[in-house]
Amino acid sequence: MIPVPTVAGMLFSLNVNSIRDVLKRKGKRAVEVIDLPKYTAEHLGLSALTLPTDLLAGMGRTELEKIRDTGDRAGCTCLLLSQSEPLTLAESSESKGDAAIDRARRIITAATLLGCNSASISIKAKDTEAQFDLVTERMKRILEHADSVDINVLIAPEAGLTEDPERLTDLIKAIGGFRIGSFPDFEGAQKSGDPAGYLRKLTPYASVVNASTLGFTAGEIPDAAKKSNPLESGLSGLDALAAELESMLDEPDAPPVHDGFDLATMAGALSAVGFDGNIAIDYRGGGDGTLGAMQSHEALEAAFESLAG
Repeated sequence: MIPVPTVAGMLFSLNVNSIRDVLKRKGKRAVEVIDLPKYTAEHLGLSALTLPTDLLAGMGRTELEKIRDTGDRAGCTCLLLSQSEPLTLAESSESKGDAAIDRARRIITAATLLGCNSASISIKAKDTEAQFDLVTERMKRILEHADSVDINVLIAPEAGLTEDPERLTDLIKAIGGFRIGSFPDFEGAQKSGDPAGYLRKLTPYASVVNASTLGFTAGEIPDAAKKSNPLESGLSGLDALAAELESMLDEPDAPPVHDGFDLATMAGALSAVGFDGNIAIDYRGGGDGTLGAMQSHEALEAAFESLAG
Protein backbone atom coordinates (compact mmCIF):
# COMPACT_ATOMS: atom_id res chain seq x y z
CA MET A 1 0.00 0.00 0.00
CA ILE A 2 1.35 3.42 -0.99
CA PRO A 3 1.06 6.00 1.83
CA VAL A 4 -1.43 8.73 1.01
CA PRO A 5 -0.30 12.39 1.24
CA THR A 6 -2.29 14.65 3.56
CA VAL A 7 -1.94 18.41 4.11
CA ALA A 8 -0.64 20.27 1.06
CA GLY A 9 0.63 17.05 -0.50
CA MET A 10 2.80 16.19 2.50
CA LEU A 11 2.78 12.83 4.24
CA PHE A 12 2.68 12.55 8.02
CA SER A 13 4.45 9.46 9.32
CA LEU A 14 5.52 8.24 12.75
CA ASN A 15 9.05 8.17 14.10
CA VAL A 16 8.79 5.08 16.30
CA ASN A 17 10.92 6.79 18.96
CA SER A 18 7.63 8.48 19.92
CA ILE A 19 6.05 5.27 21.16
CA ARG A 20 8.94 3.33 22.69
CA ASP A 21 6.87 3.11 25.86
CA VAL A 22 4.44 0.66 24.24
CA LEU A 23 7.30 -1.84 23.83
CA LYS A 24 7.53 -2.01 27.64
CA ARG A 25 4.02 -3.39 28.02
CA LYS A 26 3.61 -6.89 29.41
CA GLY A 27 1.04 -9.64 29.16
CA LYS A 28 -1.95 -9.31 26.85
CA ARG A 29 -1.08 -5.68 26.13
CA ALA A 30 2.47 -6.54 25.02
CA VAL A 31 3.60 -4.99 21.73
CA GLU A 32 6.63 -6.28 19.84
CA VAL A 33 8.66 -4.42 17.22
CA ILE A 34 7.01 -6.50 14.51
CA ASP A 35 3.61 -5.19 15.72
CA LEU A 36 4.53 -1.50 15.39
CA PRO A 37 3.17 -0.99 11.84
CA LYS A 38 -0.21 -2.43 12.82
CA TYR A 39 -0.24 -0.49 16.12
CA THR A 40 0.58 2.76 14.28
CA ALA A 41 -2.15 2.25 11.70
CA GLU A 42 -4.82 1.26 14.22
CA HIS A 43 -4.07 3.71 17.05
CA LEU A 44 -2.64 6.70 15.21
CA GLY A 45 -4.17 6.45 11.75
CA LEU A 46 -0.77 6.90 10.08
CA SER A 47 0.39 4.90 7.09
CA ALA A 48 4.19 5.18 7.30
CA LEU A 49 7.04 4.73 9.79
CA THR A 50 10.58 5.75 10.60
CA LEU A 51 12.35 2.93 12.46
CA PRO A 52 15.54 3.42 14.53
CA THR A 53 18.22 0.79 14.04
CA ASP A 54 18.68 0.02 17.74
CA LEU A 55 15.21 -1.57 17.86
CA LEU A 56 16.34 -4.03 15.19
CA ALA A 57 19.46 -5.24 17.00
CA GLY A 58 20.02 -8.97 16.48
CA MET A 59 17.42 -9.28 13.73
CA GLY A 60 18.26 -10.97 10.45
CA ARG A 61 16.74 -10.99 7.00
CA THR A 62 13.73 -13.09 8.04
CA GLU A 63 12.71 -10.77 10.89
CA LEU A 64 13.15 -7.62 8.79
CA GLU A 65 11.06 -9.06 5.99
CA LYS A 66 8.36 -9.98 8.54
CA ILE A 67 8.20 -6.34 9.65
CA ARG A 68 7.88 -5.29 6.01
CA ASP A 69 5.13 -7.85 5.34
CA THR A 70 3.27 -6.86 8.52
CA GLY A 71 3.40 -3.24 7.39
CA ASP A 72 2.07 -4.13 3.95
CA ARG A 73 -0.87 -6.00 5.49
CA ALA A 74 -1.61 -3.19 7.95
CA GLY A 75 -1.26 -0.45 5.35
CA CYS A 76 1.65 1.14 7.23
CA THR A 77 5.01 0.89 5.50
CA CYS A 78 8.49 1.69 6.77
CA LEU A 79 9.83 4.56 4.69
CA LEU A 80 12.99 5.45 6.61
CA LEU A 81 15.53 3.47 8.65
CA SER A 82 17.40 5.78 11.01
CA GLN A 83 20.84 4.93 12.43
CA SER A 84 20.72 5.46 16.19
CA GLU A 85 24.41 6.27 16.82
CA PRO A 86 26.76 8.54 14.82
CA LEU A 87 29.13 6.79 12.43
CA THR A 88 32.87 7.41 12.80
CA LEU A 89 33.48 8.25 9.15
CA ALA A 90 36.17 10.83 9.98
CA GLU A 91 38.58 8.43 11.74
CA SER A 92 42.14 8.73 10.46
CA SER A 93 42.55 4.98 10.89
CA GLU A 94 41.75 3.28 7.62
CA SER A 95 40.45 0.17 9.35
CA LYS A 96 38.06 2.21 11.54
CA GLY A 97 36.91 4.17 8.54
CA ASP A 98 36.27 0.97 6.61
CA ALA A 99 34.29 -0.39 9.57
CA ALA A 100 32.06 2.71 9.54
CA ILE A 101 31.53 2.34 5.79
CA ASP A 102 30.61 -1.31 6.29
CA ARG A 103 28.12 -0.34 9.00
CA ALA A 104 26.50 2.22 6.69
CA ARG A 105 26.23 -0.37 3.92
CA ARG A 106 24.55 -2.82 6.29
CA ILE A 107 22.06 -0.12 7.32
CA ILE A 108 21.25 0.47 3.66
CA THR A 109 20.80 -3.27 3.06
CA ALA A 110 18.48 -3.49 6.07
CA ALA A 111 16.50 -0.55 4.70
CA THR A 112 15.91 -2.43 1.44
CA LEU A 113 14.70 -5.52 3.34
CA LEU A 114 12.26 -3.36 5.30
CA GLY A 115 10.93 -1.84 2.08
CA CYS A 116 12.25 1.66 2.90
CA ASN A 117 13.21 4.20 0.27
CA SER A 118 15.66 6.03 2.56
CA ALA A 119 18.16 5.53 5.37
CA SER A 120 19.46 8.28 7.64
CA ILE A 121 22.82 8.48 9.37
CA SER A 122 24.66 11.00 11.50
CA ILE A 123 28.41 11.49 11.42
CA LYS A 124 30.88 11.94 14.27
CA ALA A 125 33.47 14.39 12.94
CA LYS A 126 35.19 17.62 13.84
CA ASP A 127 34.72 20.66 11.65
CA THR A 128 38.12 20.61 9.97
CA GLU A 129 39.03 20.46 6.31
CA ALA A 130 40.91 17.19 6.79
CA GLN A 131 37.88 15.48 8.32
CA PHE A 132 35.57 17.09 5.76
CA ASP A 133 37.63 15.48 2.99
CA LEU A 134 37.72 12.08 4.72
CA VAL A 135 33.96 12.07 5.21
CA THR A 136 33.36 13.16 1.61
CA GLU A 137 35.50 10.36 0.20
CA ARG A 138 33.96 7.69 2.42
CA MET A 139 30.41 8.88 1.83
CA LYS A 140 30.98 8.55 -1.92
CA ARG A 141 31.85 4.89 -1.38
CA ILE A 142 28.67 4.45 0.70
CA LEU A 143 26.59 6.11 -2.03
CA GLU A 144 27.85 3.57 -4.57
CA HIS A 145 26.07 0.86 -2.59
CA ALA A 146 22.99 3.05 -2.05
CA ASP A 147 22.74 3.67 -5.80
CA SER A 148 22.87 -0.06 -6.49
CA VAL A 149 19.80 -0.74 -4.32
CA ASP A 150 17.89 2.52 -4.95
CA ILE A 151 18.11 3.85 -1.39
CA ASN A 152 18.45 7.54 -0.53
CA VAL A 153 20.95 8.42 2.22
CA LEU A 154 20.03 11.35 4.47
CA ILE A 155 22.54 13.00 6.80
CA ALA A 156 21.11 14.05 10.17
CA PRO A 157 22.89 17.06 11.71
CA GLU A 158 25.28 16.21 14.54
CA ALA A 159 27.61 18.30 16.73
CA GLY A 160 30.78 19.12 14.87
CA LEU A 161 31.14 18.97 11.11
CA THR A 162 27.44 18.79 10.24
CA GLU A 163 26.08 21.04 13.00
CA ASP A 164 25.99 24.23 10.92
CA PRO A 165 23.43 23.98 8.11
CA GLU A 166 25.66 25.71 5.57
CA ARG A 167 28.53 23.36 6.39
CA LEU A 168 26.21 20.38 5.98
CA THR A 169 24.96 21.61 2.61
CA ASP A 170 28.59 22.10 1.53
CA LEU A 171 29.26 18.48 2.47
CA ILE A 172 26.19 17.25 0.56
CA LYS A 173 27.34 19.15 -2.53
CA ALA A 174 30.88 17.78 -2.21
CA ILE A 175 29.59 14.20 -1.97
CA GLY A 176 27.35 14.73 -4.99
CA GLY A 177 24.72 12.52 -6.57
CA PHE A 178 20.94 12.59 -6.40
CA ARG A 179 20.65 10.04 -3.56
CA ILE A 180 22.33 12.15 -0.88
CA GLY A 181 20.30 14.55 1.25
CA SER A 182 19.64 15.97 4.70
CA PHE A 183 17.42 14.93 7.61
CA PRO A 184 16.64 18.14 9.54
CA ASP A 185 14.97 18.10 12.95
CA PHE A 186 12.65 20.67 14.56
CA GLU A 187 14.32 20.63 17.98
CA GLY A 188 17.73 20.98 16.35
CA ALA A 189 16.39 23.92 14.35
CA GLN A 190 15.14 25.57 17.53
CA LYS A 191 18.49 25.12 19.28
CA SER A 192 20.27 26.79 16.35
CA GLY A 193 18.80 30.16 17.39
CA ASP A 194 17.27 30.74 13.96
CA PRO A 195 14.81 27.88 13.41
CA ALA A 196 13.21 29.27 10.26
CA GLY A 197 16.56 30.05 8.65
CA TYR A 198 17.96 26.67 9.67
CA LEU A 199 15.08 24.77 8.07
CA ARG A 200 15.06 26.92 4.94
CA LYS A 201 18.70 26.00 4.35
CA LEU A 202 18.41 22.25 4.95
CA THR A 203 14.90 21.36 3.81
CA PRO A 204 15.58 21.77 0.06
CA TYR A 205 17.95 18.79 0.43
CA ALA A 206 15.47 16.73 2.50
CA SER A 207 12.92 14.10 1.49
CA VAL A 208 12.07 13.59 5.19
CA VAL A 209 11.90 16.15 8.01
CA ASN A 210 11.88 14.96 11.61
CA ALA A 211 9.11 16.90 13.36
CA SER A 212 10.22 16.56 16.97
CA THR A 213 7.80 17.85 19.61
CA LEU A 214 8.31 18.35 23.35
CA GLY A 215 4.92 18.59 25.08
CA PHE A 216 1.42 20.04 24.85
CA THR A 217 -1.29 21.86 26.72
CA ALA A 218 -4.94 21.72 25.66
CA GLY A 219 -5.98 24.45 23.28
CA GLU A 220 -8.72 26.94 24.10
CA ILE A 221 -11.84 27.28 21.99
CA PRO A 222 -11.65 30.59 20.08
CA ASP A 223 -14.29 33.13 21.12
CA ALA A 224 -15.78 33.13 17.63
CA ALA A 225 -16.37 29.38 17.88
CA LYS A 226 -18.10 29.46 21.25
CA LYS A 227 -21.84 28.98 21.18
CA SER A 228 -24.28 31.18 23.05
CA ASN A 229 -26.06 29.83 26.10
CA PRO A 230 -29.41 28.31 24.93
CA LEU A 231 -31.10 29.62 28.08
CA GLU A 232 -30.15 33.16 27.07
CA SER A 233 -32.01 32.70 23.78
CA GLY A 234 -35.33 32.23 25.54
CA LEU A 235 -35.48 28.44 25.22
CA SER A 236 -36.47 26.30 28.18
CA GLY A 237 -37.00 22.69 29.19
CA LEU A 238 -36.39 20.03 26.55
CA ASP A 239 -35.89 22.67 23.86
CA ALA A 240 -33.03 24.20 25.82
CA LEU A 241 -31.48 20.76 26.46
CA ALA A 242 -31.68 19.84 22.76
CA ALA A 243 -30.08 23.15 21.77
CA GLU A 244 -27.31 22.67 24.32
CA LEU A 245 -26.50 19.16 23.02
CA GLU A 246 -26.47 20.43 19.45
CA SER A 247 -24.14 23.23 20.49
CA MET A 248 -21.74 20.76 22.10
CA LEU A 249 -21.67 18.59 18.97
CA ASP A 250 -21.06 21.55 16.67
CA GLU A 251 -18.37 23.15 18.83
CA PRO A 252 -14.92 22.58 17.25
CA ASP A 253 -12.04 21.34 19.37
CA ALA A 254 -9.03 23.64 19.39
CA PRO A 255 -5.73 21.94 18.54
CA PRO A 256 -3.30 21.29 21.41
CA VAL A 257 -0.72 24.00 22.01
CA HIS A 258 2.93 22.99 21.76
CA ASP A 259 4.92 24.04 24.82
CA GLY A 260 8.47 23.88 23.48
CA PHE A 261 8.49 26.16 20.43
CA ASP A 262 6.19 27.56 17.76
CA LEU A 263 5.19 24.85 15.29
CA ALA A 264 3.78 27.49 12.93
CA THR A 265 7.31 28.86 12.50
CA MET A 266 8.55 25.41 11.51
CA ALA A 267 5.62 24.81 9.18
CA GLY A 268 6.11 28.21 7.57
CA ALA A 269 9.78 27.51 6.88
CA LEU A 270 8.97 24.19 5.21
CA SER A 271 6.21 25.75 3.13
CA ALA A 272 8.47 28.64 2.13
CA VAL A 273 10.83 26.27 0.31
CA GLY A 274 8.02 24.19 -1.20
CA PHE A 275 8.57 21.06 0.87
CA ASP A 276 6.04 18.35 0.03
CA GLY A 277 7.72 15.25 1.44
CA ASN A 278 7.51 13.08 4.54
CA ILE A 279 7.09 14.68 7.97
CA ALA A 280 8.05 12.17 10.66
CA ILE A 281 6.28 12.85 13.97
CA ASP A 282 8.79 12.40 16.80
CA TYR A 283 7.20 13.10 20.20
CA ARG A 284 9.88 13.56 22.88
CA GLY A 285 7.79 14.76 25.81
CA GLY A 286 6.63 12.98 28.93
CA GLY A 287 3.58 10.87 29.57
CA ASP A 288 1.95 8.49 27.14
CA GLY A 289 3.80 8.41 23.82
CA THR A 290 0.75 7.46 21.78
CA LEU A 291 -1.20 10.43 23.12
CA GLY A 292 1.79 12.70 22.52
CA ALA A 293 2.07 11.50 18.91
CA MET A 294 -1.65 12.07 18.39
CA GLN A 295 -1.40 15.59 19.79
CA SER A 296 1.66 16.23 17.62
CA HIS A 297 -0.20 15.14 14.51
CA GLU A 298 -3.19 17.35 15.31
CA ALA A 299 -1.04 20.38 16.14
CA LEU A 300 1.13 19.97 13.04
CA GLU A 301 -1.87 19.68 10.74
CA ALA A 302 -3.34 22.81 12.32
CA ALA A 303 -0.04 24.66 11.87
CA PHE A 304 0.11 23.87 8.15
CA GLU A 305 -3.57 24.56 7.60
CA SER A 306 -3.21 27.96 9.26
CA LEU A 307 -0.77 28.99 6.55
CA ALA A 308 -3.53 28.82 3.98
CA GLY A 309 -5.99 30.71 6.18
